[in-house]
Amino acid sequence: MFGNTLLIINPTARNNKATAVAAKAVNEIKQALDKEPSSPTFEVCHTVYAKEGTALARQKGANFQTVIVLGGDGIVHEVVNGLMLLPKEDRPILGIIPCGNGDDFARSINMSRKPKESLQELLIAQPTSIDIVKVNDTYCDETISFGLDAAIALQTMELRKKTGRTGTSLYLQAGFNQLKNHLDVHTATVSFDDEKAEELSFYLMAIQNGKTYGGGFKICPKAELDDGYLDICYALPPLTTLQATTTFLKAKNGGHINHPHVRFKRAKKVSLEFRIAPPTQIDGEAFSATKIDIELEEKALRILMNETK
Repeated sequence: MFGNTLLIINPTARNNKATAVAAKAVNEIKQALDKEPSSPTFEVCHTVYAKEGTALARQKGANFQTVIVLGGDGIVHEVVNGLMLLPKEDRPILGIIPCGNGDDFARSINMSRKPKESLQELLIAQPTSIDIVKVNDTYCDETISFGLDAAIALQTMELRKKTGRTGTSLYLQAGFNQLKNHLDVHTATVSFDDEKAEELSFYLMAIQNGKTYGGGFKICPKAELDDGYLDICYALPPLTTLQATTTFLKAKNGGHINHPHVRFKRAKKVSLEFRIAPPTQIDGEAFSATKIDIELEEKALRILMNETK
């Protein structure tokens, strides 16, 4: 049962298709709430401007038992940031109705990307405590990455806005462009947990809470949202453009894990200091800093997870 419920909708998600999905979602949630004996309240908010999801979650979240987000990874990221600004005891349970283009966080909680199915899954989903990642003064629910993969993610967003296209093909287009024209090496002083800091040079580094980014690329196939660890993947030079491209394609299904230039680690804290800020993304959103401190906050948020898959 949801109890008092706030539904936050990004009406422009999935190229403006979210509005039609939202109408059905409102009806389904109302029907579910009507069956609850406590006569819970239900409020619906549509976001209009950037980061409004954060403001709504922070201002209203403590008044509700459940906050449901309808949209893609961007609005989920915003709402998570708002909820994490509340005292832990005041944070409501978070539910997701995926309606974005990548929906990587939804993949990590086993939610269908088909609206009709995800609505039914949400109604029977059970609350589970998951880890959240603090990155300097912001929060991350799924992924933070540096270098090549971040540049690909950011170009994918630009192409989406320009063309209206969506899907894996767009991510691949951006990927091939970056691999061909911007296969740059980035150097940082990096420390994992309490290990001695070392200088690392890499094409990319992805630090994952969930398994995927880029619309299903299994960059860290063993990552779990509730295991108390960050999963880290980084790719070392030298690689030719062809080698890098082949590895990139294999990462779609996790086939890169045995590549000799790919490294994996697990940690609870990661600190990086770059001379020059590399392309960086957090949950698909641009971020820029030369000094970055990343720390896992275990069991920080309760999420409605589909446990039927």
